[in-house]
This record gives sequence, structure tokens and C-alpha cells, in this order.
Amino acid sequence: MSKSLSAGAIDTLRQLNDIGAGQTPPPVEPVVEKELLGAGLVAKSGKGTGVEITCDGRKYLTGDCD
Repeated sequence: MSKSLSAGAIDTLRQLNDIGAGQTPPPVEPVVEKELLGAGLVAKSGKGTGVEITCDGRKYLTGDCD
């Protein structure tokens, strides 16, 4: 993915990538959340609060989606 992200967005994406399934995601600053949602790298959490990394987010970080 060629979209350039802010350093804060990349750090947040890495944190979200390290979260295990079923764990509560860390709070994300609204401006960073908007940036990541706009890029399609995260989606709103199924629990209604916070965001979760998407397959595209994993691809952005590692080039692979597992």
C-alpha cells in the first residue's frame, strides 16, 4: 500500500497488530482513528467501541495477511 501515514498512525497500527483476538484494543486518538479508518487499515470494533486492524492494515505493516 502506498498511502503515507503519520508516525502516530503507524505506531497505533503496530499496537493494534499486536493485540490478540478477543482482547480489548487500546484507546486511539480521534485524529489517528480517522486517518486509519480513511485509509481502510482499521474498522470499528464489533463491540462498538474502538477500532480493530483489518487485513489491509496487516498488509500495510508486513505485506501479508494471516
